[in-house]
Amino acid sequence: MFLLTSSQCVFGAHFPDSLRSALNRITGYIYDDRLEQAGAAIDSLATVDSPHPVTTLFRAVLYQSQMMAEESDRLEPSFLILLDSVETGADSILAAGGDSALAWYLIGQADALRSLRLGRSGHTWGAIKAGMAAGRAYSKGYAVDSQFYDIGLGLGSYRYWKSVKGRLLTWTFLLKNEKANGIELLRQAADSAEISADAAVTSLIWVYLNEERYGEAIRLTEHMHHKYPHGLTFVWALGEIFLSMHDWRSAAQVYAEILDRVDAAPGNYYNTIEASYCLIKCYGELAATDPPFADMATNIRNHLRTCPIPEEIRKKQVKKLSYILR
Repeated sequence: MFLLTSSQCVFGAHFPDSLRSALNRITGYIYDDRLEQAGAAIDSLATVDSPHPVTTLFRAVLYQSQMMAEESDRLEPSFLILLDSVETGADSILAAGGDSALAWYLIGQADALRSLRLGRSGHTWGAIKAGMAAGRAYSKGYAVDSQFYDIGLGLGSYRYWKSVKGRLLTWTFLLKNEKANGIELLRQAADSAEISADAAVTSLIWVYLNEERYGEAIRLTEHMHHKYPHGLTFVWALGEIFLSMHDWRSAAQVYAEILDRVDAAPGNYYNTIEASYCLIKCYGELAATDPPFADMATNIRNHLRTCPIPEEIRKKQVKKLSYILR
């Protein structure tokens, strides 16, 4: 049975207690959009003699979160150097002690982060190759220690999305259909991972959304939003769920909240466009039976016309801007 536990099983823990506690605190800061505090906490870990290589991994996660929040690439060179450093540290563990689940976990996480970054940059084939490399590393680590549930986050995500995205190949038996196993690994990670439980819950939200298991997706999203009320990660997720359900009124309420929050601390306006696009879609549907929503859509368009959107962002969001301002 899947439970949202506040303390994970730590039998045969793979991380020292103090490190595990610090890493979970850093994860919380990131999900709560308290990125400066996350950076300070990572800095404090890095000052310890012979810091654990997972500290470098978490700095890379922070840089990825900062770039996603800003929709910029300014940290990418440093981000890629960190990933190389994580893999070097993992190689050292393998060289010193033979096969190591922890080393394969680190390699898999580095490849997975590299895949995500390549995908966001439009390098689809590079993202696929890095994702497959991550899957191989996770599989090796899982073979060494199937009770290392943090590996289950990566392996579960890989097996589920490989089965979904590679559906044609699963039909022709070139790939195994491992959707069910992927979900089960994510459930185990959400219950028992040492440093990845929240990330596993987050992954399950998107899996349940893809499976149209909307009730379960909403339950997990609301739980996580209550846990991290200052962050927008789970507000965005809730909006996406309501959009998929064609619950236009609920979705509109969520995206209106997002727009208010991103407008309160304007950046490059990428997310302003995202929220406005979703609101215009909702208002268009609602206006068919409730005409005042048409005026609300007009207000959104007028608001966006006053935003000093950088040309780079206009190019990235040209289709959505055209839809909004048509």
